[in-house]
Amino acid sequence: MKKYVIIAPHADDEIIGCHELLVSGLVDSVLYNTRQGMEEAIICSEHYGFNIKSIEDLLEYKTKIFLFPDPVYETHPDHRGLGSIGEALLRTGQEVIFYTTNMLAPYIHEVSQPHTKRNCLDNLYPTKKDLWKYEHKYFLFEGYTQWIMNFNHE
Repeated sequence: MKKYVIIAPHADDEIIGCHELLVSGLVDSVLYNTRQGMEEAIICSEHYGFNIKSIEDLLEYKTKIFLFPDPVYETHPDHRGLGSIGEALLRTGQEVIFYTTNMLAPYIHEVSQPHTKRNCLDNLYPTKKDLWKYEHKYFLFEGYTQWIMNFNHE
């Protein structure tokens, strides 16, 4: 049963940050921050079998588990900005997991099949190959973290 929704600031972030989850088949949808991102990701969505939506459709998925970029360890402003939305949702009781494309985050791990991840990046986003051509971190690692919020303020 698919139950995850990935929030991606840019097309290719869903693979860089969440490839193992995409391969598992548990991702229902990926919500992109821009129309261009949605258009770029069509082939990716067909490959992995997820729906493409806009970040504006976020409230439609309240029963799902969201994956947002990490608002702490991400350095790109678009990633941090969307991560702060995830943090706000978490504070309302929504289930949120944070992922990272930053290989300096303390919770990253080596992916089990880096060659598969690299092939997906190369084949699904050929115009962006230069990004990971010499930066192997994009296909060698990924990571997820879940925050625990204590709402008991005595």
